[in-house]
Amino acid sequence: MLNPHDVTRDAILRQLYITHEKARSPKTSGLKITELAQALKPGGLKLQQVASNLDYLVQKGWVREVIEKRSFTTPRGTTQEAEKRTYKISDLGIDHLESASLYQRPPMSPHINISNIHGVTVVGDGNVVNTTFADLSRVLSDTKNAILAEPQLSEDSKLEAIADIDSLQAQLQKPSPDKTVVQKLWAGIEKAAAVGGVVECILKASELVQPLLK
Repeated sequence: MLNPHDVTRDAILRQLYITHEKARSPKTSGLKITELAQALKPGGLKLQQVASNLDYLVQKGWVREVIEKRSFTTPRGTTQEAEKRTYKISDLGIDHLESASLYQRPPMSPHINISNIHGVTVVGDGNVVNTTFADLSRVLSDTKNAILAEPQLSEDSKLEAIADIDSLQAQLQKPSPDKTVVQKLWAGIEKAAAVGGVVECILKASELVQPLLK
């Protein structure tokens, strides 16, 4: 059953997305709450509805609040501080509306309490991995970034290679990764990524992945 507030939240998010798309600079990609309410008024939404649901979206990370510190001089010559608060759609909000992107990074194992699992760690990219394979996971993340920046690879090749890397990093969460799966994924990564600036990362990863292939 649809939450009735979701209709309002969707309208807010889509309006901020439109603003983001039309913005000529990052500074103009947000709206004040009064501007947002005015834009949504033809749809029958009141300021109170916009305010409460906007606050929810900010707390959940779909929207970001941007606070700009400003000051002004009063007629009496004193300086007063003032804040300008605007709201812009976040990267999570954009990914939600666009459904899929080559640059989207879905969270890995968001519901696992890693503090209760023996022998795991969280590497810099947020992936939960077995401590034994932490170095390999980091190198794979570097390889992913190199693939995204490599002009010699087509968009389809990049997408396939990155999907294989994500699947391989998922295997690294296990105490004993599946050898057959690792071999298949690594073969695909090597074939797709052995070009240009990716070669150095592949060589580093190759050394670290060998124990999993034996």
